[in-house]
Amino acid sequence: MLNVSLKDQIGSLNLEVSFTVPPSTYVVMLGPSGAGKSHTLKILAGLRKAQQEEIKLQGQDISSLPPEKRNIVYLPQQNTLFPHLNVEENILFAFRARREKVPPNFVREVVDTFRLAPFLKRGVKNLSGGEAQRVALARALCARPKVLLLDEPLASLDFHLKWELLDFLKLLPQRFKLSILHVTHDPWEAAFLAERLLLLEGGKILFEGDFSHFLEKGPGALGQSLKKFFSSEKGAFLRPLWGREHA
Repeated sequence: MLNVSLKDQIGSLNLEVSFTVPPSTYVVMLGPSGAGKSHTLKILAGLRKAQQEEIKLQGQDISSLPPEKRNIVYLPQQNTLFPHLNVEENILFAFRARREKVPPNFVREVVDTFRLAPFLKRGVKNLSGGEAQRVALARALCARPKVLLLDEPLASLDFHLKWELLDFLKLLPQRFKLSILHVTHDPWEAAFLAERLLLLEGGKILFEGDFSHFLEKGPGALGQSLKKFFSSEKGAFLRPLWGREHA
């Protein structure tokens, strides 16, 4: 369990949030640009310091720990693969950096999950956008975090690549026994992935719960827009599909 309470000032935005990320759960933080989503992730990862923060992982206060001691991995929006290493070397980087023995069964499971076996010896400069993101996720998993922070991981992908990667992402919490906090401005990503949804607007959490209840309550400007859309003729054709997804 990750328990978070933060207060910070980002320009004119007053960020003040408290929320939990349960074990082995896919949590999506949904909100418009400028709401404080990425800033929150960087504080959790230890890359930025908030004015006030209390971050507890499995009951331990990790607020003062450096990033490498938090058992949290942050995957930023931009490509962070090492260009001078091939796919396999990127994936194994965490073990070699820590001088740990590579666990072959675990690595094989990660490679199989992301279907990377055909690309292991390929240079990362020769990967498509979807392939590169799968490698980045595999490398992050090989650090064996308790919590994986994903900052708009699908934002730069074409539509068909995005939907292919959604299937990979949804498997991760239960298969690898970790929690995911995924931030996005895209409600369709949230609808597909979120076991628990956080709505962040104007630096405040306006909703915490499941997506179907979010649609029913319609909190915040985004919630009202979605509620209006699904009650309109334009949204009528999607309602049966939505109902099956969230039944």
